[in-house]
Amino acid sequence: MSARPVLRAGISFLLVIVACAALLAAAVLVPAPPGALPIVILTCLGCPVAGALDLGAAISAAREPAAHLRRELDRIPEAPHPLGY
Repeated sequence: MSARPVLRAGISFLLVIVACAALLAAAVLVPAPPGALPIVILTCLGCPVAGALDLGAAISAAREPAAHLRRELDRIPEAPHPLGY
């Protein structure tokens, strides 16, 4: 696997962090409605966490493609041979 998916995931992760930090700063500095502030905080904390999970999966897939394939194959349930072998 090439480094392109890892680079793409890293750049999108950095953009999400910057956007969430800007949104959170704007919500705190400019008086936001009290009902909207908890939703903004949860969103600004949850989006980078989801991006970090995606970045971690991309790095591990690029680092060990065979191990990633083995994990995917282990998820498939085994079926008995149709002729009983």
